[in-house]
Amino acid sequence: MNMLVLTICLAFSTAIPRILPAVFISWMHFSRGARKFLRLLPVSVMAALTFPGVIQSSPNAAACLTTIGLSVFCGLMNWPPITAVLASAGAVWLLLVLM
Repeated sequence: MNMLVLTICLAFSTAIPRILPAVFISWMHFSRGARKFLRLLPVSVMAALTFPGVIQSSPNAAACLTTIGLSVFCGLMNWPPITAVLASAGAVWLLLVLM
């Protein structure tokens, strides 16, 4: 019984910080600059999380630079993220197979 109570308490403790901001933000009106910042925030967070992994993923510097270059190119072309992932993975695979 104690595990059930603990599980319910933990579920509420993680749900509340996720639900309350969404509820309060839906009532707020943001300026144009703030909306742009909030729209770009997930992209910058993902870039900060994935960049170190890309650099450390391969001992081959050309493969790492190709991955970064293709990802930036796909982002500038407004292609879907899966396109950038598949293009980068394919290019790295080709580089590692050919070298």
